[in-house]
Amino acid sequence: MGCCNFFCENLPAPSTGSLSLRERVGVRAICIDATSSQQPSPGGCAATLSRRAREKTCFGSLFVGLFVLLASLVAVPVRSAEPQQLTHDGRLKQTPLFCAAAREIVFVEMNDPTLFQLRRLVLAAGTNEPLHPQATASEFEPAWSADGECYAFLRLKGVLTIGITIRDKTGADLGEIPAEPGFFGYRSPAVSPDRTRVAYAFPLGGAQQIYVAGLKGEGRRPLTDSRGINNWPHYSTDGLRIAFSSSRDGNYELYSMNADGTDQVRLTDSPYQDIRPRFSPDGRRMAFTSHRDGNPEVYVINSDGTSPRRITNHPERDDYPAWHPNSQQLVMVSEREGKSDLWLVDAGEE
Repeated sequence: MGCCNFFCENLPAPSTGSLSLRERVGVRAICIDATSSQQPSPGGCAATLSRRAREKTCFGSLFVGLFVLLASLVAVPVRSAEPQQLTHDGRLKQTPLFCAAAREIVFVEMNDPTLFQLRRLVLAAGTNEPLHPQATASEFEPAWSADGECYAFLRLKGVLTIGITIRDKTGADLGEIPAEPGFFGYRSPAVSPDRTRVAYAFPLGGAQQIYVAGLKGEGRRPLTDSRGINNWPHYSTDGLRIAFSSSRDGNYELYSMNADGTDQVRLTDSPYQDIRPRFSPDGRRMAFTSHRDGNPEVYVINSDGTSPRRITNHPERDDYPAWHPNSQQLVMVSEREGKSDLWLVDAGEE
C-alpha cells in the first residue's frame, strides 16, 4: 500500500453529523497509489497523469490532509483527564470554591488546632495566603455570588456561636446576620445570584431548617419545614432553584426546590448519605459527595436527578466538590496518605 492510500484509510473518525475529514479535504477523490505498477484505465481521469504527476498529486494531497488534521486538533481545547494536585502542604482543608474569574480558589484551612482560616490560592502564581490576614476568630464556609461581586462566610462569635458576614469582593462589609443567643450556629450560607438574599441552615425546635434573609438579616423566613436536618443550600445560576440535602426520609438525600421554598423534589434514593450538592454554572448538572460506595466519593448528576455518575474512585476521602466556571471541571478536597489537599478533576461530558 502506498503512503497516500494508508493516510486515506487511517484518518480519524469525525464528530457525529459532520463530513469526514477525507471528504472535506477531498483526498480520496484524487489520491492515487504512487507505487502501483498498474496502468490507469483509458477512460479514467488518472490516464492523463504521468507517474511523477501522480506522485505530486499524492504527496500534495497528503500535505493538505495533514495540515487540515493538525488544524482541527489545535482548535479543540484539551483538558487533562487525570486529577491535578493544586496544594501540597497536607493540612486539613474544607469547602473550596473558584472566584475572581477562576483565577483564584478560596477555601478553609486549619491553621492551628484553635483557628480555621479562609485562605486564597492564586493559581497563576501558586501563592497561598490568608483572605483576611487580621482575622483572629475562626471563619468557615465561604460562598460567592454567581457574578463574583460579593461573598458570605461564617464567623465564630463566641463558644459554639456562629454568625454570617457578607462582604463585597474588595472586602468591604455589606451586612451581617447576627448569631442567635445561646449555643447556636448558622450553617452553609449561599448568596442569591441577585445579591439580595442569603440562604442558610439553622437548627431550631428540634430540627434544622433552611432559611432565607436579607443581607442584614431582615425578613428571615424558613424555606423548609420538615423533620430531620436540612443543610447545604445552593442557588442555581439563574436564581430560580435551590439544591439542598435533607435527612427527612431517614438518611441524607439530594433535593431541589423553588427559591421561595415551593416544589420540593427529592432527587436521589440511596441507602447512604448524598450531601453537599452544587449546581454547575450552566445549570445542567449538580456535583455532590456520596457515601454510597462505602467512603466519601464525588459524583455528578443531572439537575433533574437522572444519570448519577461517579467521578472519583479512591479508598481515601474525596469531598467538597465545587464547579469551575466552565462547568466541566471540579475543585475538591482529597485525602491521600492521610494528607488533605486541593485537587482539580475533570467532571466528564454530559
